[in-house]
Amino acid sequence: MQLLRRYTRWLIGAIVVVVIIIAAFVGYSIHFANNVAQSESHTPAGTATACGTVVPITDLRTFKIVPAQSTASYSVHEDLILENNPNAVAVGTTHSVTGSFQIRATDTPLVASVNMTVDLSTLKTDQSRRDEYVRRNALETNQYPTATFASTCAANLPASYTEGQQAQFQVTGNLTMHGTTNAETADVQGTLSGNTVTGIATLTVFMTDFNIQPPNLANLAIAQNKVLITIAFTATES
Repeated sequence: MQLLRRYTRWLIGAIVVVVIIIAAFVGYSIHFANNVAQSESHTPAGTATACGTVVPITDLRTFKIVPAQSTASYSVHEDLILENNPNAVAVGTTHSVTGSFQIRATDTPLVASVNMTVDLSTLKTDQSRRDEYVRRNALETNQYPTATFASTCAANLPASYTEGQQAQFQVTGNLTMHGTTNAETADVQGTLSGNTVTGIATLTVFMTDFNIQPPNLANLAIAQNKVLITIAFTATES
C-alpha cells in the first residue's frame, strides 16, 4: 500500500511538471506570436496614381514575358518553435508569370505599361503541407488565384542607354492581391540585348496590407508579415 501511495505521488508530481512545461511553452509561443504581430504592423499605402509626364507612343517597343524562362518567388522569415529555428526562410516559386511592358532605349530611355500577372495557386516551396496551408488559409487562392501589377510610372532611369548595359531604376504601380489594391514600388535591373530583355524586379510587401493573415500554425510555425517578392524575367519583343 505504501508503495502504491509513493507511486501515486510520483505520478501526480510528474503530471504537474509536464503541465507546467506545456503551459510555459504555450505562453512563450503566444507571447512570441503577439510580439511578431505588434512589431510588424504596417499601414497600407493605398492606390497609386499616374506620375510624371505622359509617355509618348512613338519609338516604344513592346516586350512580352516568356513564362518558361521567368520565375516569380516569395521569401518570408519563419520561426519554427519545435525545431528551435527562429530564422528559417520559406521560399516559394512558380513559372506562371505572364505580362508585357514597353521601353524606349534610344534618346531619353523610358519604361511604360508594365503589366504582370502571377498565378499564386502554383507557388511551391520545399514542403507540400506548407503550400496547401498557404493556399487554403492565407492566400485563399480558390477565391483569389492571381496577383497583378500595373505600373503608373518609372523613376530614376538613366539619362542615356547603350544596348547590353544593365539599367537600374524603380517602377511604381498598383499591386492587386487577395482582392485588395495597394501602391508598391519595385527595384528593377534590366538589360536589353537585341530583341530580348532580361532582368530582376524586387519589392517588399506586407501581408496585412492585402488583408492576408501571416500563416501561424498553432503558434508553432509563425511567419513574419514582411515578404520579399522577386520576379526574374525574360521578355522578347512582340
